Amino acid sequence: MKNTFLILLASGLSVCTWAQQAAITLDVQNKGISISPVHHGIFFEDINHAADGGLYAELIRNRSFEDAATPEYWTVVKDVSASLTASLVNTDLLNTAQSQALCLKIFSATATYRAGISNAGFWGMNVVDGREYTLSFFAKCDTMFKGNVTATLESTDGTHTYAKAVIPSLSTDWKKYTCKLTASGNDKAARLVLSFHAKGTVYLDVVSLFPPTFNNRKNGLRPDLAQLLLDMKPKFVRFPGGCFIEGDVLANRFQWKKSIGPIEERPGHNNLWGYRTSDGMGFDEFLQLSEDIGAEPLFVVNVGIAHNDFVTGNDLKPYIQDALDAIEYANGAVTTVYGALRASNGHPEPYGLKYMEIGNENYYSPYYSAAYCQFYDSIKAHYPAMKLIGDVAAWGTDSPTWDIPKTADLVDEHYYRNPAWFINEYAKYDSYSRTGPGIY
Repeated sequence: MKNTFLILLASGLSVCTWAQQAAITLDVQNKGISISPVHHGIFFEDINHAADGGLYAELIRNRSFEDAATPEYWTVVKDVSASLTASLVNTDLLNTAQSQALCLKIFSATATYRAGISNAGFWGMNVVDGREYTLSFFAKCDTMFKGNVTATLESTDGTHTYAKAVIPSLSTDWKKYTCKLTASGNDKAARLVLSFHAKGTVYLDVVSLFPPTFNNRKNGLRPDLAQLLLDMKPKFVRFPGGCFIEGDVLANRFQWKKSIGPIEERPGHNNLWGYRTSDGMGFDEFLQLSEDIGAEPLFVVNVGIAHNDFVTGNDLKPYIQDALDAIEYANGAVTTVYGALRASNGHPEPYGLKYMEIGNENYYSPYYSAAYCQFYDSIKAHYPAMKLIGDVAAWGTDSPTWDIPKTADLVDEHYYRNPAWFINEYAKYDSYSRTGPGIY
């Protein structure tokens, strides 16, 4: 049976319109080549603040004071007769994951005149009337400080206060403090202020402010943006990058073990794209996102290659072990080391990771082929059902820079071409071999 559909193409003019008909004929008896049930999906990378300042719901920028040698994105707030200084310290810290903390030396402050610090988030903090925000921070003080901490959501100039909470006192040892702030107004460019009304020295670290999150997940995602992803109905989520996986150097690659657990235990790292990332949106959060939107997680691992350095041979063993441990964390029983760690982080049931890509766009490297095979052999020996993806497309030619291994489950043909090339290759996969590796 053949059905004919008519599509009207219209173009508006200043005084008249015209329409032209085009006919499309569909032969529903001949469907052609079958399409995979996981044919389309989404690819996430922390680039242009896609995580911090984007999908990740955290409102504070540089919450752990690790972004620079000065308290970047934090501003001193002081009333007329109040005075204080703000600097970073690197001793007597909260834990080994943190390398800096904020030190506020308050020389003058009273019940009437405050001294403190403010943060406007990522290009202005969006405050919504009636919305409840969760504030948490770690703090300690010296023996001289006898005051409280006042937390406010307010306008940039301080003339309007939308929410207020008071922490009665501080300890001389590091301690976590939390409170709720419910907004009584709307402001797309608000700020958080932590202010003090007594003399002394106060230390702050990991200052975090969260609105409600998607599916009410702890340390979760923005509901509006996550809902858009859900509405796309993707069948898989490829994460966490991109070149983000590789790093400019291997020391700055994404390391999943440093991106799990409480946020104060995540050191963060310098992002290849020119800013520091908190890794607040880490391995668990990506797996949870995939679960929440009904998509298969596709985890990309570093293969020992960064943009400016690499390792080979036996030096790849820790990288391969990280990949194996990631699978155990995602899928292992709670009786395993990393399965137990997953459970302790709030997800006792396995995530069901089925796909892992070995490297990202590393086909250009002469070291990739051997590294891929080392990863493949080791992972398959431990997890034979894991679907492994290799990189094969070349940047400027139509031929891969290494032969597709017969053992590859899927290959990532990651092309960078001009629009004409894609138009000319419209039918590329119509005649693609169905006996070799699948295509990611």
